[in-house]
Amino acid sequence: MWWGRYPGHGPFSYLPPWERPGWVYGRGVCWWYPYGYPAYRTKEEEIAALKDEQRDLQARLREIEERLKELEG
Repeated sequence: MWWGRYPGHGPFSYLPPWERPGWVYGRGVCWWYPYGYPAYRTKEEEIAALKDEQRDLQARLREIEERLKELEG
């Protein structure tokens, strides 16, 4: 059953038909857009990123331990 202002159940059903991407740019245009997936990292880039994250986490852990020592006395 249709309850909206314009017919259809798709992602652009809130728009009138003449403003939908398929009407403006042609049929199926939304399926042709490339996806914005990030490129895969190389093994070396992944290792470097993980080491950076490990270093940051260790620094944060030291800060937490120091704060706990302050609070405990």
